[in-house]
Amino acid sequence: MTLPIVVLQTDEKWDCHQCGACCRSSLVPLNDQDVERLQNQRWDEHPGFRGTATMVRSGFASKTFRLAQRKNGHCVFLNEAGLCRIHLEFGADAKPTICRIFPLQLIPRDGKLALTLRRSCPSAAADKGRSLKEQLPVVQQHVRDSRMQAIAIAPPALKRGEQRDWKVIGRALEVLAELLLDPRFPPVRRLVHAVQFANLLDKAKTKSMDDLKLVELIDTLCEIVPEESKRFFSDRQPVGAYAKILFRSIGLEFARLHPQHVAQRNWLQRLQMVASLFRLVRGNGSAPITKPFPRAQFNDLEKPLGALSNDIDHALSRFIESSAASYIYAIADRRSWSVVDSIRGLAITFPIGLWLLRWASLGREPSTEDMIQIVVALDRGNGFAPLTGSLHRMRLRLLATDGQMERLIVWFAQ
Repeated sequence: MTLPIVVLQTDEKWDCHQCGACCRSSLVPLNDQDVERLQNQRWDEHPGFRGTATMVRSGFASKTFRLAQRKNGHCVFLNEAGLCRIHLEFGADAKPTICRIFPLQLIPRDGKLALTLRRSCPSAAADKGRSLKEQLPVVQQHVRDSRMQAIAIAPPALKRGEQRDWKVIGRALEVLAELLLDPRFPPVRRLVHAVQFANLLDKAKTKSMDDLKLVELIDTLCEIVPEESKRFFSDRQPVGAYAKILFRSIGLEFARLHPQHVAQRNWLQRLQMVASLFRLVRGNGSAPITKPFPRAQFNDLEKPLGALSNDIDHALSRFIESSAASYIYAIADRRSWSVVDSIRGLAITFPIGLWLLRWASLGREPSTEDMIQIVVALDRGNGFAPLTGSLHRMRLRLLATDGQMERLIVWFAQ
């Protein structure tokens, strides 16, 4: 059954500004219709593509395909002017499905679909363009043409080993959205409230509760977390040694997703990465990734940054707020995660974003453009295997102990 589409009150904005960022370092999966369409375009006969693969298998022995990339990570169809060759020669409708609909995304919820944006598009990260309400007719046409799915899905687990129906899960996600959009508090306070909510819910013995009692508990926790969270702001302390190691390892994963970073798949870089891991465990030394980040010592990236302009703060805050309002953080790309795990995954992006900002702007004043590019990297993490798998989930659970995640959020907000 097709679900109705709703536009959220967060008033997201976007238009394509042909920056080409989505054509660089992005893996674009192809469905059967995309493959057939590309084959019919006969690129193998084009002078500029003879001997050049336009599609590759998604994995070893995989039966699915994705668009091929050049050695620099750019899509094989991206030309020197930053434009798509398929679009230029055959029109917008000839492009692969993902390319036509990105960054628009529909998030299935209980009985409806929320229209939102993937902020891995710089224009979406900057809220640059028309409102999504204006673009609703285009999305509805995509649904009619089967380019976007508009069907119900099963809700995620509430926490590890505990499945509930949409009545309970929907209320938990609604409460988390209320906490993360609460205008009475600054973004850093809201995030600590959300993490506290997740931690208290995780510790509560809820398996024996019926749905009504559990919803009552969820509402109660929402009321008490502002008071529970005050201690982290009255006593700002850096995290312990093990938490630093976990945090830095997560930060390095996100740094690889910066739109200007190109991974060089050679033995020298692999040896440099191994050496950096030893430095990371020791707690000192330099971070391994260079372009676009300057050479830096780990310890330099954990010093107070000072007050940021509203424009810089805005890009990161909007990423958190739109994720919370749409539920994209808990449903898209992480469907095996529980709600508790997902809120921790969203919360860690705040201190990671500020850590990356310190790194990108080391030796100079940070800019709004710095933060927009970092938000692109944070959003890319939603579909990046090292940041959606069981290892990352375990790191987040370890950081959730002893208030370490709350301390990270508060410390990097300085």
